Amino acid sequence: MTFTATIVAQVQRTKPDALWVIATALSTKVEEETGANAFIALPDGGRIDVEIPKFGESLPLTIDVVDARSQAEARASAQNILDLLEQSTGWQVDHLHD
Repeated sequence: MTFTATIVAQVQRTKPDALWVIATALSTKVEEETGANAFIALPDGGRIDVEIPKFGESLPLTIDVVDARSQAEARASAQNILDLLEQSTGWQVDHLHD
């Protein structure tokens, strides 16, 4: 079982670009960066996935923080990432969803 907390950001980026920006902010790298399933591995075993709006859909960009330990761990990791993104990227990060 996995648990997910989702960060919502009002930015327009491609998936590879968004992952690169997040990886840079976290001082890490993008895994499988040339494939459709690119993600960022987290040190605790979790991962970050990015979903971009599809054709015809409006913003936002969603950043899923996935953790196998618990919903509380997923949410705590997501909150830390949200705070870091606000400080380092200038992205308008609206909120966090469970």
